[in-house]
Amino acid sequence: MSFTWFNEPKKWSDNSSVITVHTDGNTDFWRKTHYGFERDNGHFYYRSLPGDQSFTATVNIRGKYHTLYDQGGLMLRIDEKNWIKCGVEYVDDKQFASVVVTVNGWSDWSVVSIDSPDVLKLRVKRVKEAIHIEYAEGENGEFKMMRLAYFPVIDEKQSLMVGIMCASPGEDAQGFEITFQGFNIIQNQEK
Repeated sequence: MSFTWFNEPKKWSDNSSVITVHTDGNTDFWRKTHYGFERDNGHFYYRSLPGDQSFTATVNIRGKYHTLYDQGGLMLRIDEKNWIKCGVEYVDDKQFASVVVTVNGWSDWSVVSIDSPDVLKLRVKRVKEAIHIEYAEGENGEFKMMRLAYFPVIDEKQSLMVGIMCASPGEDAQGFEITFQGFNIIQNQEK
């Protein structure tokens, strides 16, 4: 399984079971809505799947979040105008489970209040145009649905990028350390 960086961070390591990243400051993924700006410079470590492939991706994340909007989790990406990111986002000195869905160049954002767990588990399942996003708080937490989102299906000859992402968009962002453990992608038979 070959992985590639989109916007490789200055500091990171991968020991095959744990990926550790120290994010670069002033990095983010966002398109237009409300804030009026576009950023496509967050860190994304991914592998490519056929564009019409169904799959389930899972990961456990731990972060030392400390600056507004520090974030990390999973990402699905067709191109700069069509992607989804989900995971933890740090807002008002608190962790939130967060999802940003960007389709046709416009982002939306939804959050769920969580109890700032040491570990947030994520599970993302794609079947056709539906993306089912779930999260669990803590090592033994039970998965809960966070979002069911539309995401375009592309031709099997095109690639869908799937992987881990992190960023530090805050104005004073110096970056933070985040670890991704047990990252796994299982390709499902259904299309």
